Amino acid sequence: MTESQTVYESLLKCAEWQIRNQVTDRQDANRGRFIRTYDKASGSLIYTGNWQTGAALMSLLSVYRRTKDAKYLEAAEYAGHYLMSLQVLDPHEPRYYGAIRELTPQSMEFAPRDAATAAWALVWLYKFTGNEEYLRRAVLFGDFHLKYCMCDGWPRYACYMEREFPDFYARGSFQSGTGLFYYDLFMASEDCRYIEFGLRPIADNYLKYFFRDNGEIILEREIFTWNVTAESGQKDVTPSMHLFNDDFGAAMLQTASDLFKDEKYRNAACKYAQWLANHQDEDGGFCDGAHPSAVPTALMYFHDLGRYYDDENLLKAGEKALKKLLAMQYRNTGDCRLDGAFKGRYEGPKDFPGGGETCVNNRTTSYALSALIKLESDVEEIWLGRNNKLFVDPLKERVRDQKWYSLKW
Repeated sequence: MTESQTVYESLLKCAEWQIRNQVTDRQDANRGRFIRTYDKASGSLIYTGNWQTGAALMSLLSVYRRTKDAKYLEAAEYAGHYLMSLQVLDPHEPRYYGAIRELTPQSMEFAPRDAATAAWALVWLYKFTGNEEYLRRAVLFGDFHLKYCMCDGWPRYACYMEREFPDFYARGSFQSGTGLFYYDLFMASEDCRYIEFGLRPIADNYLKYFFRDNGEIILEREIFTWNVTAESGQKDVTPSMHLFNDDFGAAMLQTASDLFKDEKYRNAACKYAQWLANHQDEDGGFCDGAHPSAVPTALMYFHDLGRYYDDENLLKAGEKALKKLLAMQYRNTGDCRLDGAFKGRYEGPKDFPGGGETCVNNRTTSYALSALIKLESDVEEIWLGRNNKLFVDPLKERVRDQKWYSLKW
């Protein structure tokens, strides 16, 4: 079996795990959710909230694009309707109109970054189905996010819709990927505000405030001063997952580079990828396996940037990451809640005997599915795809083709 065939088989098993474990019962209020985490020893099973449902949705749309099998699109729509059930549509409090709750329709909290991934999934559902309701919901969230969740060009940390709980305001590096949501929303809606007040300031502030000279990420800054917080001293990088899984900041920078025709963004992404490669374990993981979700995200960067720069160091790091990722996939365990998914961070009961030894987490699994799709083929118009249609001003196309609109009214 060739490497491409191995990767294809792996991604199909992963996609099957997603849809096999999705809640589809019409009388179950969880309909559309996937397994967030499952641990074999404790039996602990948690369903996905807003962002993990969105990530799984978008990765399944990629499989649908690759295979043309409608069952993956159907699963994505189940997930999309669950996400829409989380959206706040009560206009009595404008500060939350359009927000997407964190876990269930009863949740009183949401993280703007997490909610952005949920809305991002609705953008992609619109792109795949043409259903205007998905885009309308995404625009509602985008407008809400621009007005109430951005502060001086960076998203806020966490919001609580009951006044007894104050919001969190710190500037987290993990918010960087929000710029990609704004880009895809612009491409779907043609509203330039999402670039002017969304992608561009996020990309510029990420470069200005969140990188050290060696490519390492600064994790957190204060809301109004941009000072580095005590929590970001980073003396011990092992517990800091978002140093290694940047939540698609480097993917955002590559898109910014393409759109703004400025290589400074991609150069920063490459510098970060080199930092990742220099901190990669011999087996292709990070921090002795402490950060499993970093393996598929790093693999995407090693693949995309390694090919772009023809960088041998990144390409070799990608080979190690792929070998590690494939080794993380559960197969032939006899447990349908494991087989096809990838080893992930343990979120079950603390100090449970054997807890965390055999467990899955949809963060790692959805990212793995997207990474494998990117490696297996050059499929276009998918989440995080580097072969997607780039923005071109229609004016240029009309001038080149010497075609103009035939206006009747």
